[in-house]
Amino acid sequence: LARAAWTSANAPEAARLAGREGPGEALAAALLARMGPGAEGAVVRLGPEGCALALRGGGAVRVAGFPVAALDVNGAGDAHLGVFAAGLIRGLSPEGAARRANAAAAIAVTRPGPATAPRAAETDAMLARHGFRPDGTPAR
Repeated sequence: LARAAWTSANAPEAARLAGREGPGEALAAALLARMGPGAEGAVVRLGPEGCALALRGGGAVRVAGFPVAALDVNGAGDAHLGVFAAGLIRGLSPEGAARRANAAAAIAVTRPGPATAPRAAETDAMLARHGFRPDGTPAR
């Protein structure tokens, strides 16, 4: 954690790393506090509830998930982390990247097996159905 710019963990992992239990926002803030001075933020994945995001110099927020009928949660965290990191690299805001990652993870859990990350167009369509642009910002 000392050298990471970002960290992403599910809630049980985050609780172990932070040395405490609590809601997602508190866990994300606790993870960020344990990271080095160059850290930008921490993400705690909360399953169907979405994720919590803590930013250096800012507070912690909840980014809502997308309702789906889950079939298999294998690979959801991998899809989330990959899409979140790709969003940051593309220049999305952390909140936009988190929303996009939540959409991708929601799609991933509707498919059997671990290699279920959606294509960008599928994620764009999920976001659009819920009133968001591809960058995760509200369309309205």
